[in-house]
Amino acid sequence: MTEDKLPLSLYIHYPYCIRKCPYCDFNSYRKDSMADDDIYLKALIEDFDKSSELISGRKINTVYIGGGTPSLFGVGRIEKLLLKISPYLSSDAEISMEANPGTVSLESLQGFYNAGINRISIGVQSFNDEQLKSLGRIHDGKTAIECCKNVIKAGFCNFNVDIMHGLPGQDVKKAMNDLSTAFDTGANHLSWYELTLEEDTHFGKHPPKLPTEDTLLEIEESGFDLLCRNGFNRYEVSGYTKDKKCRHNLNYWYFGDYLGIGAGAHGKIRRGSDTLRRANAQRVEDYLNDVFSIGSDRMKYHEVAKEELPFEFMLNRLRVFEPVKFDEFSKTTALPFSLVEEKLRISAEKGLLIIQDDHFSLTDLGKLMLNDILQMFL
Repeated sequence: MTEDKLPLSLYIHYPYCIRKCPYCDFNSYRKDSMADDDIYLKALIEDFDKSSELISGRKINTVYIGGGTPSLFGVGRIEKLLLKISPYLSSDAEISMEANPGTVSLESLQGFYNAGINRISIGVQSFNDEQLKSLGRIHDGKTAIECCKNVIKAGFCNFNVDIMHGLPGQDVKKAMNDLSTAFDTGANHLSWYELTLEEDTHFGKHPPKLPTEDTLLEIEESGFDLLCRNGFNRYEVSGYTKDKKCRHNLNYWYFGDYLGIGAGAHGKIRRGSDTLRRANAQRVEDYLNDVFSIGSDRMKYHEVAKEELPFEFMLNRLRVFEPVKFDEFSKTTALPFSLVEEKLRISAEKGLLIIQDDHFSLTDLGKLMLNDILQMFL
């Protein structure tokens, strides 16, 4: 990692789902018709053409197609999109796509694999039919298991399963059954995280009855133990793997560069000593207007204020439970390490960090009280 060229990723957002889940606060919308997908594909390609001017010959190390439900976009459109960006990809690029059970078949999974997708993330959330119904999911447990089997049959050897815990009506046994079933799918990566009630969601406005704090704590402790015993190493807040970490997510957490195309996507690029950001319009209609118009202000990258960078760096980097080298801060932000040194020392005095020769790392207490550390950098 050099000062001039940080690792580079590309995020592509597909905003449509079959229906909106009651807990979801992502930028997603119910898909009433597939007619607009060809227009959206043209917008993504146009957006990429404009954005690629910023990267001047650099290679993209990872691509992540998220949503929404990108598997609804169709094999043909994904293939055209990847063909467009292929000249910019490194030879060993990780190319991930999200998919939901009930939106893919063995045939379509094989199509995505042949198109160039080499890592897939299946949004299972639970294998329990009662829990899935409470979450408003379109699939049942049997469909989820069949989908994961088809992922392996299609040729994928690098795939993630998303599992949530702390669900309405869930107890420790049900939560552990979800994890055990996920192990049986053959997935080499799990995203295991607690359901949170976000303000601007149906659940935020109409909260379901969730497990008690004591039950949540028991689920978490039992889950950590079960994951460890089954060979899944926890390398970031909600990421567990047997053999392959998600390189795309790690580039975010290590504060690398990334382009973001699609409605609501974000991008961050270092140019010299400046950090530039862009946030695309969330509404699809606004995004399309911005892409196809000339001189839209929202399509421009703007400099991030220097005083905001220490918090942004810590917010991302401390998600990964690996020691942070002092020079990482300067290499990614172009700011002197002395800007954060005193606050790190105070955190260490509180038992939240350990500071050693050329790096610092979270203590077990620090992992539990991460927000207390981040507050210092606001």
